[in-house]
Amino acid sequence: MKSQYRMLFAMIALLLVTSLACYGGTPPTATPVPTNTPAPTKVPQVQPPAATPGMPQPPSGNQLNDPPPPNGGSPEMYTFTDQNDLLSFDLPGDWTYENVPGDVYYTDIFTSPDGSAKIESLVYNDGTAFTGKDNGRFALYLLNTFYSNTGKEGDIRVSEDSIMPDGSEKLTWTSKGGGYSGVSFFELRGSDRMTFLMFTLYYSNDADQAVLEVLDNAINTYVVP
Repeated sequence: MKSQYRMLFAMIALLLVTSLACYGGTPPTATPVPTNTPAPTKVPQVQPPAATPGMPQPPSGNQLNDPPPPNGGSPEMYTFTDQNDLLSFDLPGDWTYENVPGDVYYTDIFTSPDGSAKIESLVYNDGTAFTGKDNGRFALYLLNTFYSNTGKEGDIRVSEDSIMPDGSEKLTWTSKGGGYSGVSFFELRGSDRMTFLMFTLYYSNDADQAVLEVLDNAINTYVVP
């Protein structure tokens, strides 16, 4: 009987040694359960094709762009009205005009005869309502991406952020590396909060006083038809 016990103990010891050899004496580490990362808050994105004419490109030299070709317009003042009656303002007839349509946005662009200043109206609606402070983040995204000298954050410095009497928000800004400055007014239109409007006027820092007066007049005559 004792010999049978000894054989049993020997088999148990052999199994134990084999088990330790296979697992190294350390129990396997449990696979950690991944933590779910909250989805980022959706901010509508304008994604126009590369080098879309409607979006400003980094200026070269002292001008925002090369002087546009003459369009035969008169320097006399006229009133521009947005195609959807979202805004209107006065400007000289000799400023070059261009309309750039997109799938979810369109841009109206006016360039001074010498190319030292621009007035742009961007209307964006992708069918999704803006929530919370999405419109403010979207405005900064546009400034940093399309109005900066580098196409990314760091070049545009906002010196003033204020709420206007009509409820729109005004950003006064300058490009640190581009030699130009501007002001942008943005707001949401409609009770559904789907239509984003940004009215931007920007100019070379050495633009003529007469050009700056045109920009001031455009702001002063800006109305909702």
